[in-house]
Amino acid sequence: MAKKKASEKVVQIPETTYSHEEILQAAKSFGETQEVVAGALRIANKENLSRSEVEKAIRTFKTRKV
Repeated sequence: MAKKKASEKVVQIPETTYSHEEILQAAKSFGETQEVVAGALRIANKENLSRSEVEKAIRTFKTRKV
């Protein structure tokens, strides 16, 4: 059996970030309308977001109390 060395480090590759305009143009790739994505971006309060950050913002936006 192969054993992993304790000194081996896992290198995390940073996620690509996208501007608000790029995210809005790709709203369909998140399965949402541009209006939903725009609302999610507004509450995210960041200039550039990664895909996972956008997905989290959309979930938060859709489940928030009105």
